[in-house]
Amino acid sequence: MNILIIVANPKQDSFSFAMANKYKEIMITKNNEVEIIDLYTDKHQQPFFTYQNANELEVTQEMKYYQDKITKADELVFVFPYWWGSTPAILKNFFDWNLSKGFAFEYVNSRPKGLLQNKTVKVFTTTGAPYFIYMITGAHRRLKNMFKKQIIEFCGMKLEKFSIFGGVDTSKENTNKILNTIEQQNR
Repeated sequence: MNILIIVANPKQDSFSFAMANKYKEIMITKNNEVEIIDLYTDKHQQPFFTYQNANELEVTQEMKYYQDKITKADELVFVFPYWWGSTPAILKNFFDWNLSKGFAFEYVNSRPKGLLQNKTVKVFTTTGAPYFIYMITGAHRRLKNMFKKQIIEFCGMKLEKFSIFGGVDTSKENTNKILNTIEQQNR
């Protein structure tokens, strides 16, 4: 299986990268091909998305690069900190550029049809506040539904796992527990 891990965190020594690297390590032991893309340092970085006509969006070299990676992947894994009730802007920019009409979806009889069939998606995100805060406020459900309905299923993919890890701090006890959870869930 080909796995593409997309990390949206500006700090290379962040817990996002620790989770991405842990998942990569686990998947490699299962004989998978795994690649990590760091959206903040990748040489194919894309400028802020702007367009005049979404139906005539010109495919850039960067779009081609990322869309080829997405096409080859059987599984996409998105890893990011949960900021201001959503993803970091750079991840939203990645979606805007690369999950474009004609590549990730099309309209048939005015209805969207996903074109990225047979791909699974996993999401790992972290928060500083305790997990229960996101459950009781509905933030967990809102973010999960946004990913599932408006990105993943819209593009024809299937959400396999959505994890918000709350209460992330600098204590090794907390972060080690989360890394162990990732390992247990993906054996």
